[in-house]
Amino acid sequence: MKVLLLGPNGAVGQIVLYDLMKTNHEVTALVRSAAAIRTNHSRLTIVEGTPASADDLEKALAGQDAVVSALGARTNKRTTLRTDVARNLVAGMKKHRVQRLIWLDAAGVGSSRAFVQRSSFFFGRIIMPLFLNHMYDDAALADAIIEKSGCEWVIARPMSFTNGPRTGSLSVVTDMSLTVRLRLRIARADVAAFLVEQLSKDDYLGEMPIIYT
Repeated sequence: MKVLLLGPNGAVGQIVLYDLMKTNHEVTALVRSAAAIRTNHSRLTIVEGTPASADDLEKALAGQDAVVSALGARTNKRTTLRTDVARNLVAGMKKHRVQRLIWLDAAGVGSSRAFVQRSSFFFGRIIMPLFLNHMYDDAALADAIIEKSGCEWVIARPMSFTNGPRTGSLSVVTDMSLTVRLRLRIARADVAAFLVEQLSKDDYLGEMPIIYT
């Protein structure tokens, strides 16, 4: 499968890139500077640009079968980055007839907010409103754009990241009416593996699963 990867130089994106190569996908990595990508492979094409630019996205989307976004916010400043990327990406995907989108999000965004508040008092009532509010507002708007896009989409919402090894043992919740005792951590390697798996699975199409280990 020909896959456009956004955020290939991030902490999760680097692992996603490795997993995509390992599973024989042809990858186009959109990155601000090619020097940020240290991987060399015959099935890897590096395109310089930013996903916030509609023109850069359009060029990178040509000929692709799917998109994996591993973009993440670095600070909790007010921003429209994810909203802008989602809007430009959906428009570009429609133009180039790219159907599948796997989007990295976060537990507690949008429709999962009340679920996380019920399931983890510390994360939902303290961490989210004090340290994640602005980036979560932007993420929720981006999710709404993707939800209405008509694409085959999966929005993955992991708990907080660790740098631990992949466990292969993932818990997935899609019913936000439940109350579940959430573990607050998940290895980035587990998140990356989940994202890549969604390229060939239909289990969570049109859903926003919370994932944790």
